[in-house]
Amino acid sequence: MNERSETEGQKAWLDALIVVVLTVATHVQGLWGQFVEWDDTSHITRNLAIRSLSLHNLWMMFTQATAKLYCPLTWLSFAIDYQIWGRDPFGYHLTNLILHVANTLLVLVLVRKVLEGRYARAATAALVTAVIFGVHPLHVESVAWATERKDVLFVFFYLLGLLGYLRWLDRRKGIDYGICLGLFVASALSKSTAVTFPLVLLLIDHFLGKRKAWAEKAPFFAVSLAITGITVVCQAGGVGETVAAPTVIPLWARAGLVGYCSLFYVGKFFWPAHLSAVYPPFDDMHWNIGVSLGYLAAFVFVTAVVFAMRRRWPVLLPSWLFYLIALSPTIGLMPVGIHVVADRYAHLALLGLMLPVGMVIAQAAAAVRGAGGRIILAGGIAAVFASLTLQAEARTEVWANTETLFLNALRENPDCLPAHVNLTYWYTSRKDFARAIRHGRRAIEIAPDGIPGRKNLAYAYINEGDRREAIRVLRPLAQHNVGDPDVWRALAECFDALGDTNNAELARKSARELEGKL
Repeated sequence: MNERSETEGQKAWLDALIVVVLTVATHVQGLWGQFVEWDDTSHITRNLAIRSLSLHNLWMMFTQATAKLYCPLTWLSFAIDYQIWGRDPFGYHLTNLILHVANTLLVLVLVRKVLEGRYARAATAALVTAVIFGVHPLHVESVAWATERKDVLFVFFYLLGLLGYLRWLDRRKGIDYGICLGLFVASALSKSTAVTFPLVLLLIDHFLGKRKAWAEKAPFFAVSLAITGITVVCQAGGVGETVAAPTVIPLWARAGLVGYCSLFYVGKFFWPAHLSAVYPPFDDMHWNIGVSLGYLAAFVFVTAVVFAMRRRWPVLLPSWLFYLIALSPTIGLMPVGIHVVADRYAHLALLGLMLPVGMVIAQAAAAVRGAGGRIILAGGIAAVFASLTLQAEARTEVWANTETLFLNALRENPDCLPAHVNLTYWYTSRKDFARAIRHGRRAIEIAPDGIPGRKNLAYAYINEGDRREAIRVLRPLAQHNVGDPDVWRALAECFDALGDTNNAELARKSARELEGKL
């Protein structure tokens, strides 16, 4: 018995080593990535709240939203990085990688604990699931993008919280319940997506605990409601994307988006090709009611098939429900901005797809007989994991800097507006005005009334010295009395340089009035 326990312990440590080595090898190149001109500025390099760990700054983190987000523990983690690394992106990427490795180990432990006593090949299934979690290309965005500390941090506390809940079910000690609740609060303060946690606890109760205990979840649901309310308030003000209004994404489309979003990630999970930092927005999808109903029908069909297989393969239904619950904040009912899908949205939810796949592979490995069959199966599995690792490394290279990121987005979609807008800024900062102006012109062709596109193109012309052309680019915004003080300040600078003091003063006056309203 002791020898068996010792052997199992050694196997567990070996599994953990395999997971760590493969995960680090897949993502290590991201350590040398730069900050990108896409949220890294507002979240890190220009975020005054993270400049120190003073009481004043801590108060700012926990009482103020940044970019319409309330995630104070994420800001706190950035502040700790800032004290160590300053503005060196290496340290921020290192923290992201450490958290992702920790999460992958937590997946290994969690899956094994869930399956032990219920599935004979729990250890093998846990290992395969954890490796997929560690190396899958869909997870690169949350690791390689410094800003997405939110994902790896909230998942860290979320998975620890689930382990704490399983411990509570085993021991029924108050301290375990309190630890679980505290970890959930930490997860929710890292990213509001964690509000799904109480529903996952109910899922565990039903499928693992064979119990109904709604009352004991009251504190968890109270935290979820509080975080949801704070998030709604933050979304209502400040600068940044907000929940799309019915005029932007019609209500009839949102039921279809539930089907589209949930099936989109299933497709990308099994075939992770043509990944992008920016997928086409809703306007470019050209939907009608028929398309929306089609996606909804496909979603209902898949769910019905999963339900029908619940007795033949019991793990499938709870895994699918976990996937949908974890994805629900970004599943399309309340889309933020006009973009309905993003790799990072499914960071945690994909675990619901990975677990059944891990069990299938474990089952196949046990079922194969003969040396030849085992060699063929091992070669096939190795080829799949090698492919995932290589694709993840390629995605990590894409996130090396602003230029590589958005040129990749343009290869997938030549009319990607955020790519043209951000490349305009990138090339202007490097005094490559020809490329900056080319992307800026394309941006205003795609979105003639877009403020960021016209601002960045105007800045390109100003830095090149062509202030008359900058005025021409900004004039349509001025004619519509745009509420952006930066536009008026740029106009004032241009008019001053051209000696038009009257218009310069009018522009400065408009800028001051707008600044007073902010």
